[in-house]
Amino acid sequence: MRISNERLFHKSYHGLSPKLIQFNQNKAPKVTFAENFQEYCLNTTLHGLKYIGTTSISVVERCFFFISFVLVSILSIYFITNVYQKWQASPIIIGFSPTSTHIRDIPFPAVTICNMNQATRKAAEAIKPNTQDKAILDSICSLDGEFNLTDFEGKWSTVRNMLLSITQPCHNLIRACRYAQNVYNCEHIFRPVLTDEGLCCTFNSVNLSWLLINKDTTAMQVDLPDNPFVPIQWTPETGFIGKQTNSTFPRSVAGTGANMGLSVVLDANVKDYYCSSTSSYGFKLLLHNPTETPKMAEYAHYIQVGTENRIIVSPRISDASFLIRKTSIAQRQCIFASESKLSYFRTYSQNNCEMECEARLVAESCGCVLYYMPKLEDSKICSKADSGCYEEIRSSIALTSNTTFNCRCLPGCFEINYESDRSSADLNVGDFKVRDHLVNTDGTYASENIALVYIFFSDMFFRRYTKGELIGFTDFLSNIGGLLGLFMGFSLISLAEVIYFMTLRPLFAKRREIQDHIKQDSVFRERHFNTVYNNVFNIQQKAAHNRHVHFAGDTVNGTEEEQIVGWMDGAFRLRRKTNGPKQISTIPFYE
Repeated sequence: MRISNERLFHKSYHGLSPKLIQFNQNKAPKVTFAENFQEYCLNTTLHGLKYIGTTSISVVERCFFFISFVLVSILSIYFITNVYQKWQASPIIIGFSPTSTHIRDIPFPAVTICNMNQATRKAAEAIKPNTQDKAILDSICSLDGEFNLTDFEGKWSTVRNMLLSITQPCHNLIRACRYAQNVYNCEHIFRPVLTDEGLCCTFNSVNLSWLLINKDTTAMQVDLPDNPFVPIQWTPETGFIGKQTNSTFPRSVAGTGANMGLSVVLDANVKDYYCSSTSSYGFKLLLHNPTETPKMAEYAHYIQVGTENRIIVSPRISDASFLIRKTSIAQRQCIFASESKLSYFRTYSQNNCEMECEARLVAESCGCVLYYMPKLEDSKICSKADSGCYEEIRSSIALTSNTTFNCRCLPGCFEINYESDRSSADLNVGDFKVRDHLVNTDGTYASENIALVYIFFSDMFFRRYTKGELIGFTDFLSNIGGLLGLFMGFSLISLAEVIYFMTLRPLFAKRREIQDHIKQDSVFRERHFNTVYNNVFNIQQKAAHNRHVHFAGDTVNGTEEEQIVGWMDGAFRLRRKTNGPKQISTIPFYE
């Protein structure tokens, strides 16, 4: 049997110890972490690391730079932490806008006026006792009464009709009106609105279709067929949507001074008082955002009869940079219109949110809503019997320390409020000639029933309060870069170096080592083939002349020589035929 090539060349040949050349990629030389780290230290742009990787200096010197690098790294982390905490704790700053706002860019405030008389005597005395209307009247006037004991069950449709029939209409409450030196039919520019003081009259509010979300849009809508004014949309965030003209509302501010503002003549008709919301008689007046429902009972001004009043308006405008949208609501403490969808009101504001929250809490706890709250058409209206329930809820909401009923309504990021400065004087009609002829009545009736009110702006420009970023992400990144550059000389290129030495360099270094080892192995193979071929050729010549002569110490006989020659011929033929990737070598290598 023929001895295999591998066994043959594992034998001793001329006293040499053969080995099988076999290259394994898994055993290829690898770049160690220490070598890679040293290379990084010598080539990085970070300050001080090159001294750590330099072997030409002493160990003490290298330790000095290592300790220094660790210390400055700790300092940089400390200061970066301070910057981050400041960025998270106070990301928002409120300041004055660098540009002034012209009054033509904002709407004239919505003006809501109520007569303290909640029911006219003539209408109240016409109601029969022990009827549904009488029970509703007593409940509106906060008198003892119950209107949920009948078949109507206090439906909103019934209460609405009752309010319209017993309340002083707007054309009787407001006897004359003028805006921007133009006298108007007061029924065209004032419309009835339901408040916590009953039915009142409002000027320059947005149309109900843009105030409410299809819930109660026709509750108190009384449009005259010849009304020439067209509603347009306005929100604090978007401003006016649509073209403004003299026949659109809400109206922008026409100018400064009493002549360019709103002038109204109010008639209390004191003799027709049946029940008052206060212990006196007169009017309540409130300036508010055109997209809000006014809270007259809590925040309105008193206007006495027999007085002439001047109210100077100062808007307080709040807006916000859209860059703070990415800041959490808890940190910026305001809400954009698109972030909070109310159920009844189209436009978000803190007052609208509180009104809606109060209505929801009363409905959930008492099973009814008060007549002035946002509601559905078939909502049950609270009666006097429910007063204990809803008064407790309203008081709890107003109490700041309350945690049971909490609405948690934040201000809008875009809001406009109106502050007023009021002055008044006694009204004297008929005693002397006057320039303003809005009041057309005798002096006695005017002093007992009439009030004259002027509402106007005194300044042409105002400053906005703007919420912006105190430390934005760009500022935060700049601060970090400055600290790292100051302490360590760090930059984005330094970060790229770290990534390179951690990932790409070890990978490609291993590939280069494998390629170099394969090339070195090929050289060894070529040298081995040449050496073995020459030795075999000499053996063949020697065997031809001395086939039967054996020298002392010779271990190779004719049979082994023939085997070697046969193996060499087969090996060279196999080498010529192999075109694919090299397999594991079975070629012996002699040390």
